[in-house]
Amino acid sequence: MPINKKDLPALDYTSKLQPGIKGEIVIDAGIYKGRYPSRVEDVRGDTVGFAHPLLKGALLPAYRDMNFVFILEDSGALFEFPMSVRRVDSKTLPIMWAILLDYPKRVQRRNFLRVSCLWDVSVFQLSSELNTPMAGKWFDAKIIDISLGGYRFKTMQDVKFESGDKILVRFTLGTKEYFLLGRASRIISLKNAWEVGVELDSLAVSVEKKLFEFIRQQEMLGRE
Repeated sequence: MPINKKDLPALDYTSKLQPGIKGEIVIDAGIYKGRYPSRVEDVRGDTVGFAHPLLKGALLPAYRDMNFVFILEDSGALFEFPMSVRRVDSKTLPIMWAILLDYPKRVQRRNFLRVSCLWDVSVFQLSSELNTPMAGKWFDAKIIDISLGGYRFKTMQDVKFESGDKILVRFTLGTKEYFLLGRASRIISLKNAWEVGVELDSLAVSVEKKLFEFIRQQEMLGRE
């Protein structure tokens, strides 16, 4: 890999980048900013071939020297691989070839206090709306537990979910209505129901404050 060996870390996780490994391609800037499911298809010398990410059912536009981070999970830990695109091969299986820019690193998961709740909420699948404009609609669900990093909801609606789906939730706390934007990270299909874990993308200061107050209150009640 074309990386600076003088900065060799105590632990090098490069060997984890193997064919068949699934993860996410994360683009932090530009019009294609976002997270895209992918996997390692091949490794040839210093070049790694990724399953070409999709955008609205088509190949995500990629250009030489476009930087991204490939994130994979292994044994409960997250690993980040800073990459740069070198070429795209779409003759047979669409593959995006990239090189490693620096040594990968292990990332600690953020630990948030999670509390139980039974909130009646409205959910909207933004990903479905992007794929089929004007077809999306709000549906009823119930949040089971929540933290400042994410939440888990259950719905009896006949709606399908996929990992990475953008989810918008509308809920009322006190007398005010709030919204949460995140991505589906864990999906369980139950009998006549779905249970979906959502990782929050970001939190507005006003929402974070209200959630913190609620979580803190629930924590104190649990100690009594």
